[in-house]
Amino acid sequence: MLSVSSNPKKAALAKAVRRPPQQERSERTLVTILDVAGNLFAEVGYEATTMTAIAARSNTSIGGLYHYFHDKNSIVLALVQQYGLAVEAEWKLLTAQAPGLTPRKFADIFIETMLRVVRQHPFYLALQTAPVRLRRDPASHRALRLAIASAFRAKNPALTERRAFMSANVVVQTVSGMTRLFAESAPQDQPTVVADYKVILTAYLTAILRG
Repeated sequence: MLSVSSNPKKAALAKAVRRPPQQERSERTLVTILDVAGNLFAEVGYEATTMTAIAARSNTSIGGLYHYFHDKNSIVLALVQQYGLAVEAEWKLLTAQAPGLTPRKFADIFIETMLRVVRQHPFYLALQTAPVRLRRDPASHRALRLAIASAFRAKNPALTERRAFMSANVVVQTVSGMTRLFAESAPQDQPTVVADYKVILTAYLTAILRG
């Protein structure tokens, strides 16, 4: 279940909701709405999911739903913010391990970690093919890349800060591309997509981290 009880999550949601919850009961309502919306996006897709359906399944009045969100895209933004926080939490664990990992092991763990997060948030794959732009907070984007760049420099001290940041951006964009292709592929083709991207990422990391 999603939570809005911790400060980082409250801060993220504050940018996505019309009126951030001030009481525990309101927080529980918002958690329920987001859980329901995420499940509906995963089950029937972005287009078929309506504000009316979200309100009905979450036992919220349509007025109550609009109290928190301007429209369906606002709900998507809130869900993407939650997904981003989950990714960052995983990255904190991975970057701590990075200096002791080979490029191949790093690529394997990185991609499998991202896939695990995606599977824990199935709405994200559904939204990959939706006619919406999954835009996250720019500060959060930069923070993630800085964390990755720091891990790269720990592995290869010869990297400048600028080069490490650029490489982190390449890695993030590569895995984002894999996620989109993974979402668009037939189930029987998805393992091949993952395997191919591991080869690509391993080759790139080998060149960057070994100088």
